[in-house]
Parts: sequence; C-alpha cells; structure tokens
Amino acid sequence: MGSNSFIPHGHCYLWKPELVGLHIISDVLIALAYYSIPITLFYFVHQRKDLPYAGIFLLFGTFIISCGTTHLIEVWTLWHPIYWIAGFMKALTAGISVYTAASLVPLIPKALALPSPAQLEIANRKLETEMIERRHIEEQLRKSQQMLQLVMDNIPQFIFWKDRTSVYLGCN
Repeated sequence: MGSNSFIPHGHCYLWKPELVGLHIISDVLIALAYYSIPITLFYFVHQRKDLPYAGIFLLFGTFIISCGTTHLIEVWTLWHPIYWIAGFMKALTAGISVYTAASLVPLIPKALALPSPAQLEIANRKLETEMIERRHIEEQLRKSQQMLQLVMDNIPQFIFWKDRTSVYLGCN
C-alpha cells in the first residue's frame, strides 16, 4: 500500500487557501513551541545537577518532541499522502506518552514528600534562630567560665576538683 493510493490531505480542505493556511500556521507554530519546550527542559536538567527525578523531565521532553514531529508531518501530508508514516509517528508518540504517564504515577508521592520552598524557608529561619541562640549561650558560658577562673585564681586557699571517678580535673 504505497502513498500513491491516497490523496493529499489538502483535498479534504478543498485546497481553500485560508483553511490550508490556518492548518499550516497552527501546526508549524505548535511544532516550534513543542521543540522549544524540550530544549528548555534539557537545559534545566543539565544545569541542575541536584534535580530530583531528572529522568521524568527528559521523558516529558522526548514526549513533547514526538508531539511536535506529528504536527510537522501533518503539514507535510497536506501535499504528500504519507499517512502510514503519520500513523507510525502517532503510534510512537502514543507509546512515549503512555510510558511517560506510567512513569509519572509512582513519582507523585515521592515528589509530594519533598519539602516545599516555603517549608525550607521556615526551617532555615528556625535554624538561624537556633544558631543565634546557641552563640549567645556559648558567649554567656565563656563569660561565666572566665569569672569562675578569675575567682578561683584569686582565692588564697588551694582548690582542686575531681570527676566522679576521683580523677583530678583541675586546680587553682
């Protein structure tokens, strides 16, 4: 079954220039958009080495490229009846689509478990507050230890201290 047994798709539009033009412009613009989106996704994945689930972004990119290609084939079939190729391209797109959708399902619970930017911001603020509080407490402890050392160094009596196992820890 060669393409000679079919007529170009433009016949279905009765070769009306405005209708053919509408389909050409629409399909070409869709294809351009579909090709630009994966480029952006691939760039994003390449730049973010720490990106969780990068594979799903690449799958979406592949799916979108195949969608764009089907639109370009639609333009070609206006003049050339390559409907078998168009059908195989749609079948390939369908396979990639189903695989991408199936791959996405188990990732959703994992992705939902990731902390949101707002949650991370709250955790960071809490850590900053705890660090400031710790520095303050450490400074107070240092001052208290200095005061204790000053007092012990100025007491004329001999003072020593041990731990619970009677190991000497210090003296004045």
